[in-house]
Amino acid sequence: MPNSTASKPALRKLPFAALVAMLLALPFGTDSAAAKDFQLGAPVVATISLPDAWSPNVTERGVEATTADDEIYVAVNVASARNVEDAMKQALAYLVSQGVEIDPSTQRQREMTINGMPTLFLGYSGKDSEGEQAEISVGILIANPETVLILSYWGSKDGEKTYASELGAILQSLTKVQ
Repeated sequence: MPNSTASKPALRKLPFAALVAMLLALPFGTDSAAAKDFQLGAPVVATISLPDAWSPNVTERGVEATTADDEIYVAVNVASARNVEDAMKQALAYLVSQGVEIDPSTQRQREMTINGMPTLFLGYSGKDSEGEQAEISVGILIANPETVLILSYWGSKDGEKTYASELGAILQSLTKVQ
């Protein structure tokens, strides 16, 4: 990630839970570029919309996207509710394999509901592969009694500020299929 020296002090001190709540409160689709819808699971359990400019692509278990400037990474994977702990470990291990350093002493936990799905977020502070400060989170969204969605995220402080509208739209677009 590029060197981020001009972070807004208020955003730097914003607690993880408050950041998630703020992103969910943003109006959907505000000035964001074209987005592509993705279906998650087979059978489909949820849908999500990711900005085309983020170069989204389908993975073995879901979808991922990264901003062109590498300031934000988002992934959503489908997992069995019986294997939630393993899925969380895999999500964190993937981020670490990409050079993200997670500071376990900064762990924050928040329970909420996103679009009707009970959700547990674990948030951390850390560094990206270039040593810049980053925020990391992994969320578990219960799509149905058998299936969960694992939402993985890391981003720079500047990236969170720059892409706040798009991040809010992504969270609001994550919808379970009835």
